Amino acid sequence: MTIANDKQLASDINAQSINSANNDNYHIGALDIGSNSFHFVFARVVNDNLQILHSEKYRVRLAQGLDHDGILDQAAIERGVKALSDLAPLTEKLSPENFRVVATFTLRQARNAQAFLDAAAQVFPFDIEVISGHEEARLIYQGVAHYLPPATQRLIIDIGGGSTECVIGKDLQTSQLTSLNIGCVSFSRFYFANGEITEQAFARAILHAKQEIESHVSRFKNAGWQEVIGTSGTLKTIFQQLNLSRGNIQAFNLAELHSFKDQLIAFGHADNIQLPSLKESRRHIIAPGVAILIGIAELLAIDSIDYCDYSLREGVMSEQLEAIQFDDIRDRTINSLSTRFNIDQQQVEKVQQLATRIYQATRRLWQLDKKTYQQLLNWAIWVHEIGYDINPSAYHKHSRYILLNADLPGFNLEQQQALAWLVGNQRKKIQFEDNQLWYLLDELRLAKLLAILRLSILLSQQRQLTEHADIQISAEKDTLNLHFPANWLNEKPLVEADLTQERKQLSLVGITVNFH
Repeated sequence: MTIANDKQLASDINAQSINSANNDNYHIGALDIGSNSFHFVFARVVNDNLQILHSEKYRVRLAQGLDHDGILDQAAIERGVKALSDLAPLTEKLSPENFRVVATFTLRQARNAQAFLDAAAQVFPFDIEVISGHEEARLIYQGVAHYLPPATQRLIIDIGGGSTECVIGKDLQTSQLTSLNIGCVSFSRFYFANGEITEQAFARAILHAKQEIESHVSRFKNAGWQEVIGTSGTLKTIFQQLNLSRGNIQAFNLAELHSFKDQLIAFGHADNIQLPSLKESRRHIIAPGVAILIGIAELLAIDSIDYCDYSLREGVMSEQLEAIQFDDIRDRTINSLSTRFNIDQQQVEKVQQLATRIYQATRRLWQLDKKTYQQLLNWAIWVHEIGYDINPSAYHKHSRYILLNADLPGFNLEQQQALAWLVGNQRKKIQFEDNQLWYLLDELRLAKLLAILRLSILLSQQRQLTEHADIQISAEKDTLNLHFPANWLNEKPLVEADLTQERKQLSLVGITVNFH
């Protein structure tokens, strides 16, 4: 079905979409911009559970346009933008509160991802979040875990067009996860070029898959699992074909997978594959998918693999539902970090009190009303000292490194980089990131958040101040005015010297600070 021509479907979804979570019949949508396909799904919330009403898939083959230098070609960009343009009528009455868009491997890898995002913004009115491989794996697990019975330790495998995710977890908690840079589209180009299927091609592809998973084998086996679940298109195709051949629906084993491999080799070429119900779009990527799965299954000693029809997009919707009804997983991530690194909560609260006052005085004139900016400021305050135990004199650098390299559940790549940049520049000389492109966040607004953060930390240093002064705060377009009580600064020359130095640093990001 082509969404652009289905006006009735668009009308139905638009009529159903309401924003209030106080109603037991509201709706949530998600879009997964994958390397092979774009998946749209729309669901109704009934008794705190998601009821899928409609799903749609666009075969875009985005990863086919990604060259060895990480450049996404114009044809792939145009295919992706066309799919988003066709989808747009369905989203007219959806809002950022009940519809989330995530992009995976290809846009993570593309050095010119900004070109795609800029073109998409012309036809599609929603923010596109590029997520990390680990975040993708975590969301895939959530999609499966919310739809299968709890209390079983599971290994989830998702073979996509550009990456393959493996996750172990129980109930809704993950214990091990990884995202491998191998996928059926990339393997199709590397090992099954021009559609040829040979024993040698399979051997090389399987070996490559084993090399990718090799470094994770020990920790995955130590974690253990009771069952293995495959998900998404490639695993679905393999599951369907093996069950068609045996005549009943059940998990398949490694021996059957090898027999399927031999069957594909016998065809000799993707165009010659004659399998019941195999879609034309799957002919050239089924062999690469089988090779990846065999490599993983052999090295992890997996014998039986079952299938679940839920994955990344359902995981995205499940977390939207939790955020509406309960809390944002990103808040839980920040709280976990602050606990793990023994953050001084009294100091954090002191910094936050002053930052809140400055934020309230500046948010309208500095255009910081968007919820994300207030959240980033609060998160940065809560974790700004996580590197303190490593080295107190350079804790901001260690804090930045931790935030930049840690798994931060719920954060997309840009939010994680912005958080690390803010925390890493909370004091001393401001460092500018090379080749950092902001597409959902505005660089000038981030600079203004940084000004609020730096000044709040400077004026809350425990070694200098026991209580905040009664500072009068006002703002202009790019200017912050701080008026201290009479003689207050004269009695604290170190604070005045720090403010003088701070004024010079903030001028580098276009912010003027006046104080007296």
